[in-house]
Amino acid sequence: MMAKKRARASTKKRKKGSVKRRTWDPFEVAEKLAPTVATMLGLDSLGLSEEQTIELLRDLLVMMMGDRVTKPKPEVMVNAIKRNESKAFAIIASKLLEIMPEGKLTPEQAEFAMAYIGPFAVRFAPRLYKEAKRLGLDLGPLQASWEEAWRLSGDEGPVGFCPNCGFRAIAPDWTCMVCGKVLNDKEIREATDFQSKVQEFLENADCKALKELLDKGSVFVGHSTISLSRQSKWDIEIYLNKDEKVKVREAFRKKCTKDLDSILKKL
Repeated sequence: MMAKKRARASTKKRKKGSVKRRTWDPFEVAEKLAPTVATMLGLDSLGLSEEQTIELLRDLLVMMMGDRVTKPKPEVMVNAIKRNESKAFAIIASKLLEIMPEGKLTPEQAEFAMAYIGPFAVRFAPRLYKEAKRLGLDLGPLQASWEEAWRLSGDEGPVGFCPNCGFRAIAPDWTCMVCGKVLNDKEIREATDFQSKVQEFLENADCKALKELLDKGSVFVGHSTISLSRQSKWDIEIYLNKDEKVKVREAFRKKCTKDLDSILKKL
């Protein structure tokens, strides 16, 4: 009798401790759910075919399912996406750009991508800039996404503003990372607020720094100041022109020859 009780108890323990396993394919379920989820999220306004809609959402839905055992309902997936809306919609926007060939975005698709591309803006901004220009769309949302992407990355990003597209996207080689424009000497100075930064440097620099600048003939322009050596990978090197060299010599003469005269008088 006792042996039977122990056997029953052992069976109960095995049942209680058994691990439930998934018996369905998450990719197949994701493909079935995708059209309904897209409609519930308002993504049918993008005008995609059913096949494109499935490709748009399949991987995201699988990721959202995680290791759940029971099949999720469409509303469960929608709620999960809404709880992580900024990240989820950024993934959707980037996937949309992978699905649609370049030059084929509709205005609705381009506006959606520019508004939600978020942390992927650095990668996709050149493409979206071309699409927006082709379609005659406002660049404001893309510029906002561009700045958000740099903020989220923890990287200060480029120093100067492009005179052509308006993005803060000037690379150290004087090329705009968004529209591709190569800036000339005058444009790079205006884009980086060079003159005011040089003036501030001349007012605050000691004689050693002024002498080094005269010998070196160039400075590195950062987000708020200039320096004699590179402080960031984004710093832009600019060589002084004739007029700027005259200003440096004048600052050196006023600040440093006066100190020299003072020293000589004490001898």
